Amino acid sequence: MRGLMWTMIGAAAAGYLLLLARSAWKQGEIRQFLRSLAIVFALCTLVAGAVLAAMLLDSR
Repeated sequence: MRGLMWTMIGAAAAGYLLLLARSAWKQGEIRQFLRSLAIVFALCTLVAGAVLAAMLLDSR
């Protein structure tokens, strides 16, 4: 049941991003959208890396 919930949340997030991308494409702002998406992805990766490092350091 829990896996289904995360699958639905992921599908909703992906659908929302697709709608945003479509809107950006129609307005001629797809480059700005992709750049913003890359920045958000980089920030999420940075936070995930910091959490992983904290978990590894705490387990010692």
